[in-house]
Amino acid sequence: MKKLLIATTALVLVAGAATAEVKVTGDARFGLSYNSANLVNDFTAEYRTRVKFNMSGKTDGGLGFGASFIVNGTKGVTDVTGSSMVWVSGSWGQVSVGEGVDTGSDSVGLGIADVGYKGIGVDDLAEGLYAASAANINYTGTFGAITVGLSYNLPVAGGTAADQDWSIGVGYKGDGFKVALGYDSAEFGTNTLTIGGGVTMGAMSANVIYSMPDAGADAYGVDFGYKLNSATALTVAYATDGSDTAFGVGVAYTLGGGAKLVAGIGEVAGDTKAEVGMTFSF
Repeated sequence: MKKLLIATTALVLVAGAATAEVKVTGDARFGLSYNSANLVNDFTAEYRTRVKFNMSGKTDGGLGFGASFIVNGTKGVTDVTGSSMVWVSGSWGQVSVGEGVDTGSDSVGLGIADVGYKGIGVDDLAEGLYAASAANINYTGTFGAITVGLSYNLPVAGGTAADQDWSIGVGYKGDGFKVALGYDSAEFGTNTLTIGGGVTMGAMSANVIYSMPDAGADAYGVDFGYKLNSATALTVAYATDGSDTAFGVGVAYTLGGGAKLVAGIGEVAGDTKAEVGMTFSF
């Protein structure tokens, strides 16, 4: 979403030092997927389009504020997804409220890569434990090389009772490396401690994640990336949740102008999966 979707709508209101702006960005993808677990059709077509509206402003006193929501279109259906968010920010960090906020663990960069244009699900086995917690309010602050994330799932007026999940994460980024620690408490699940990190050395990169729940088996995963040239990147990923394993190999070729050709193949929980397609950012 680094470029604008067809055109960028900008509205500037000047009142002292106060400004406001509205931007429209988007992305799209389409491709062909294979899944040996499908009982009727092994090969299926898939596509999705998304438009994201970002609104931001700043008060006379320097307080930042904004909101965003996504219009999602897939398989002939267009709807406003549940990923709307409102936020305020300052030198102290950012507080975000809504269905689209990250958990504290997600805020500090825990996780590994997947393969394919939409992902065949290798990373899900490694990330399923800490990703089980929900959130609708998040605080994230970055202070030098350290990032702190806190989240909670609050009740919403007119809605069902929240499950009171909460999450905290701390991350550190150095020169060519990163480390992160997260703790997630899911009211109707498990409490999980997760550690992770990554390193980049020239054309090579690697990430690792390890989750330890208070009940059940540990989960972990690792990915390796290599840039063959400025346009072509290879990714290999492996993950396990203690009972099932997953692995995959992927390649992405940047065509320029926000377009990529992406393919991946692997095995997830005993099922062979593969996909090839294109992604676009506007």
